[in-house]
Amino acid sequence: MARKARTWKGARTPQALKRVRQEQRRRSVNRRARSEAKTLVQRASSIALGRAEGDGAEAVAAAIAALDKAAEKGIIHRNNAARRKSRLMAKANAAHLLDGVQAEAAAPRKKTAATRTAQRKKVQAAKASKAAAARAGDRPRTAAGKAKVAVTRATRESAAARRRAKTDEGDDSAEG
Repeated sequence: MARKARTWKGARTPQALKRVRQEQRRRSVNRRARSEAKTLVQRASSIALGRAEGDGAEAVAAAIAALDKAAEKGIIHRNNAARRKSRLMAKANAAHLLDGVQAEAAAPRKKTAATRTAQRKKVQAAKASKAAAARAGDRPRTAAGKAKVAVTRATRESAAARRRAKTDEGDDSAEG
């Protein structure tokens, strides 16, 4: 007797059904964020290309912020966000949208205690890695080098053992 083919290809277990519900909720949230990022990028791009009126620097900043936020949350891949930002910035630079803004942004910011601490930690880590590299420079990296070190060490140990044996014999003969 032939079996009837299964028609339902979807989730069956309670956990799989729950995953489907979660994915639907996440999809709606992600679609909104992705759509908003696309809209902001299009608006900034159209301002850069002269198709629309508005504050170009503000539009570019909003678009970049939306792309960064979407990439941080995993809604779009970080390389995808970087590519879109790069293309947007190329259009903005060609249209000279950010000429006045860059001079304001170049003003030095006051360093906080957290940034100074982070800088100190970074310097300490660099020094530690440099010291570790210097110590590792003494060690051979190849199998042949390791074998050579092992033979040298064994020879040195055997020579030391012979010297100890000689001094022990010399001490025994002087006593007797």
